[in-house]
Amino acid sequence: MGKFFKGLASAGAWSCFDEFNRIDLEVLSVAAQQVGSVLTAVKMDVKTFQFTDGQVVNLDKRVGYFITMNPGYAGRQELPENLKINFRQVSMMVPDKEIIISMKLAAAGFQKYSILARKFHLLYILSDQQVSFQIHYDWKLRNILSVLRTLAAEIRKVDLVPDLPNEMRYVKNILKNMNLSKLVDSDEGIFLKL
Repeated sequence: MGKFFKGLASAGAWSCFDEFNRIDLEVLSVAAQQVGSVLTAVKMDVKTFQFTDGQVVNLDKRVGYFITMNPGYAGRQELPENLKINFRQVSMMVPDKEIIISMKLAAAGFQKYSILARKFHLLYILSDQQVSFQIHYDWKLRNILSVLRTLAAEIRKVDLVPDLPNEMRYVKNILKNMNLSKLVDSDEGIFLKL
């Protein structure tokens, strides 16, 4: 962890450590000291500082450390207080999936991304409500992002005419291909009607 923190500090880079609270408590305590030494140096407005291992490190004040956490899950640690104080807490309880879908479709090159996002999102809401409960069904953000990654990769392979009927047909086919195989027989008809 120290190598990461020193490298980011000297480069002035930003990094996001995903699911940071899965790290063992002992390691988190050491990370807290390391992050604290960098952030103290930033506050002191110095060009170099002594890292916790004694090494002198160049400092670019643009450095930024960010973490994501999923509290409350098994195997997750509570962050030690000396680490908590180094990160501003922001929580996202319910992501706006329609906006996420819309932005990802726009970034992939879809022209009618707003309409497609509304329909995509509505399909997942209705699917979650109307098909049977199965442990392997996933109508949440993880599955949505998987479909969007596939759409983005596939659209680069095709010369898609930018109009709504073509784009809608393309998105519909990818959604069908990526979800139909997961459904039990009794749910296939419901999904296809949706």
